[in-house]
Amino acid sequence: MQTDRKRSISLWQIFLQYFIIGSVGFGPAIAAETKKRLVKNLKWISEREFVNGLALGNILPGATFVSLTVYIGYRLRGVMGAITSFFGLLITPFFIMLLLSYAYFTYGALSGINIFFKIIVVVTVGLIANAVIEIGKSAIKDWIGIFIALATFAIMLFYSNIFIMLILSAVAGIAIYYPSMKKIVSTANLTQEKKTKFSVKNFIILTLTLVIFGYLLSYNPVLYKLGWGFFRTGAFVFGNGFTMIPLIQQEVVNTYHWVSMNDFMVGIAMGQITPGPVLITATFIGYKVASFAGAIIATLGIFLPSFFLVILTAEIHQKIEHNSIVRAAIRGIMAAFTGMMALVVINIARSALVNIPSVVVALGTFALLRFTKLGTIWVIIGVGTIYWFLNLITNGYLIH
Repeated sequence: MQTDRKRSISLWQIFLQYFIIGSVGFGPAIAAETKKRLVKNLKWISEREFVNGLALGNILPGATFVSLTVYIGYRLRGVMGAITSFFGLLITPFFIMLLLSYAYFTYGALSGINIFFKIIVVVTVGLIANAVIEIGKSAIKDWIGIFIALATFAIMLFYSNIFIMLILSAVAGIAIYYPSMKKIVSTANLTQEKKTKFSVKNFIILTLTLVIFGYLLSYNPVLYKLGWGFFRTGAFVFGNGFTMIPLIQQEVVNTYHWVSMNDFMVGIAMGQITPGPVLITATFIGYKVASFAGAIIATLGIFLPSFFLVILTAEIHQKIEHNSIVRAAIRGIMAAFTGMMALVVINIARSALVNIPSVVVALGTFALLRFTKLGTIWVIIGVGTIYWFLNLITNGYLIH
């Protein structure tokens, strides 16, 4: 039986599989690698369970593929399985990003290393520009969505409180889309839905854990601000890692001034070229703020909302998925994020594109990602090489 097979799976086996997945999966490839290993090869979970986990990850705020990981771990071995899969996925990306962060903040000023990080900054413009289009294609389905995106863009030029804008966009989404969403859900066939229940025990345990964790952090104001800033970011955003960029920028660049815009762009790009979730960028920023302890707190802060929300909702995810109000609110939020991301592209382009070589490389990155099937890593290597030669041609003009 399926249940008996799951009980025979040890925590060590779960950790090992997710350690491998976290070491070789880049961003969305995490889902593909998970399906290949756990569904097709090992047959630990069914195709339906995998799809359910992916659906839950998409309708909950937080990092989608971390939510998928926690869901599968929970299905395999309960809360302990969720904890094991969570840390198994993140351990390799965390230490790789920690090493890169040390190199950047320790040796980044040296000319030979500096040019490497300049490449990363310029490439980030093309990466995020492409992400705006991808998010827009998924999030905007009609002229109302376009209006929400444009209105958000215009308002954010003068008013930078992203959290207020997200609340307003959710309200707008409910007001505009709820009637049509309600009609769609009412006509859907939900008769096969299993009887589900909410775990009060899990809720109490997780709430106490958060309270204790927050209390301990309160003794160190810097770590508390760092942890809370990333936690509320991770708890507020839907979609892939790119949708969190405006919120992270507001917290770490605009509000607390922990990193410069240049450093922020380096962190975003390094989140792309390292395995694991894109939001492992939090490790980079945390290291800058408070060294190793800061890296740990920032990483936990950005990913713990995914962990907690999956544990709380794993048994009732179908009810959430088919809730008209939730779906309408998410649609409004995702449209608003398209406008926010467009503004981010403009802001970082003004900072990063300072000459012809940088413009050529940013446009090249965008074009290759948009019109070819090359992987992100190969695009970065290719345009990075071009940027390097352009610097040689300009006789080291860009190396300071």
